[in-house]
Amino acid sequence: MIYNVDMDIRTYIKQSRGHHAKALAQKAGTSVGYLRLLSYGLRRPSAELALRLEYASGGLITASELRPDLPWPTHSSASAKEAA
Repeated sequence: MIYNVDMDIRTYIKQSRGHHAKALAQKAGTSVGYLRLLSYGLRRPSAELALRLEYASGGLITASELRPDLPWPTHSSASAKEAA
């Protein structure tokens, strides 16, 4: 399955037809039911869960997309090279 890079949690679950939702939930330490609540905007994850979901999805779902209200640091390959 090919995923878009710019993907929200609802699209991720929809495109995978729910097949990967269970694995994502297990990796992130939550339930499929809670993922569905997040996907419909009925719940908002903690910052910690948002980061775990980003990691568990391989970056397809981002913490900043899940919690745009939080001041996430911005990373870019250019700034990372400058810092080195």
